[in-house]
Amino acid sequence: MSQRLTFGLGVVSVVVAAAGILAPQAVAQELAPGVSCEGFSCRNDTDDTYRVESVVTCSDGAGQATVVTYARPQATTDLQFSCPFKTFPGKMEQQPPRLNPDGPGYVYPPPTLGPPEVKMTRPVLIEHRSAEIDNNPPQ
Repeated sequence: MSQRLTFGLGVVSVVVAAAGILAPQAVAQELAPGVSCEGFSCRNDTDDTYRVESVVTCSDGAGQATVVTYARPQATTDLQFSCPFKTFPGKMEQQPPRLNPDGPGYVYPPPTLGPPEVKMTRPVLIEHRSAEIDNNPPQ
């Protein structure tokens, strides 16, 4: 009994340690001196406006989108983007049997295709690529 408990605790500690190593670290990525991004926001501690380019990967195979964010001077700016909806084909649905109008028994209609399923996707990964000074951002 004691050996099984020791073995079980050993396995649990290895799994917990591996999860800690593989978990994403919440560390700001400095893209230019004074400009750093973490998650879905960028901090600009300079007196210039920066154009930050990031790539967002969305769930369910919805793809990637390049996002351009203008990080204002001395401010934290959130990235503005949205992941698309993804449509999946409907499933075949068996129809209930009906009473046969021409005689005894029932009619078994063929299955029909149900409505498509529309799912909202969400961001699963963001990669901040670059930051360049751009003091003339679009209005």
